[in-house]
Amino acid sequence: MRFFNTLLLVLFSYISWSQSAGLLQPKLDKILNKNIFETSNISLSVIDLETKKELASHRSKKVLSPASSLKLFTTYSSIITLGKDFKFQTIIAYTGKLLDEGTLEGDLIIKGGGDPTLGSDKVKGSRDFVELKRHIKEVVIRSGIKCIHGEIVIDESIFDSYPVAPSWQWNDLGNYYASGAWGVNIHENQYYVYFNNRNIIGNRPTIHSVSPKVPRLNLSNEIVVDSSHTGDQAYIFGGPYNYDKRIVGTIPQGNGPFSIKGSLPDPPYFLGYHIKKELDKANIQSRGYKTRLRTTKKDKLTPIDTIFSPPLGEIAKKANVESNNLYTESMLKMLGLKKVGQGTGQNGLATIIRLLRKYKINTKKLKFHDGSGLSARNLIHSYSIARFLAGIADDLGREECLKYLPKGGYTGTVRGLFAKSKAKGKVWLKSGSMEGVQSYSGYIKTKSGKWVSFSIIVNGFTEKHKTVRPYLEKIITTIFSEA
Repeated sequence: MRFFNTLLLVLFSYISWSQSAGLLQPKLDKILNKNIFETSNISLSVIDLETKKELASHRSKKVLSPASSLKLFTTYSSIITLGKDFKFQTIIAYTGKLLDEGTLEGDLIIKGGGDPTLGSDKVKGSRDFVELKRHIKEVVIRSGIKCIHGEIVIDESIFDSYPVAPSWQWNDLGNYYASGAWGVNIHENQYYVYFNNRNIIGNRPTIHSVSPKVPRLNLSNEIVVDSSHTGDQAYIFGGPYNYDKRIVGTIPQGNGPFSIKGSLPDPPYFLGYHIKKELDKANIQSRGYKTRLRTTKKDKLTPIDTIFSPPLGEIAKKANVESNNLYTESMLKMLGLKKVGQGTGQNGLATIIRLLRKYKINTKKLKFHDGSGLSARNLIHSYSIARFLAGIADDLGREECLKYLPKGGYTGTVRGLFAKSKAKGKVWLKSGSMEGVQSYSGYIKTKSGKWVSFSIIVNGFTEKHKTVRPYLEKIITTIFSEA
């Protein structure tokens, strides 16, 4: 009798699960057939973390642009490969001989380690720009250096010389989110332009100031004041090493000053300028400053300090929560350096592709162009993301994986989701968006207690993002309720 009751219980559970699983696909199909998606390409995949089976799908092998959902590949691959406790290192050193009276017969070297948080106030454990300058000055003073007969050399040779992906759009490059990853990154590789926006609509506002100072920067101001509700519609044109920038678009009318952010033309050169100024204040004179793309082997370095970044785990979390392109591009090049021996984006991507193959993902049809998703030429399907997340959950542990993702309805770029849904607090996900692109990828603890990974990518819609997002939120909520 006991065996019979157990059999009935198992059979009942199976029937209940089958009915529930059977409802998921048709309910998703109903949403996906809405008119709003009529002109769009959609790729959707839902995978059971335990069995690795796909529970629901819609063209899950259709390659599309994932935007910032691609950051999941870079951040988790970095955690797996480098370890969550890995730290970027910036070395302060000198060449030549330090004489007894404090004269350095050589150069002061700041040897970059690709640290994306150097001089940033965004990540706990990193000195902000002002504190960093002061710290380097104090290190030089403590070392006994009172005069530098050589130069201040900013060595950026750890990574390749070109900081941005070749396929990034020209209209992005001058803006803060497209600064790229350099061998020496500083102050998030960005500067602020402050405008006086107390002006008549249609008039040109004056530039109040630029902070911090960027030597040689020349700004052509073509901004116009618009009504107060229009928000920041200003764009800066001009890529790496280009100091002549055009600022076009509009800023909202207000009480000012209003700021926008630009990408530094040459972060290593910018750091050299400011370190020279800081040492001048302490009467530590030098012949000047310069950057270096190649390490000179004949130089024997005498280290005087090492500046460590916060742990990689903290940087990865920040990258996903705030969708920081600089952090992921720096991680990508560090992956290439550690696994292949050269700090390039292509070598980093090769490392990611090898990990995807480990998880039985066919990478032949996938196209990677960067580590952040800013390139519109990235072509990835939802199955590859969902399957990757399922594999990572096995290798890192599910709870560890959740630490590096924002929680839907609470944090980051997805804090506005699930306001009226029972899925709130049960979904950990990364968002991605650019013109005509919206994606969400992550993990869900479903209503039934099942854990699934998922990815949904939509390309080619002409409606506004705020119109499309509620439908994608409904899809995620349906997965939560029915999987």
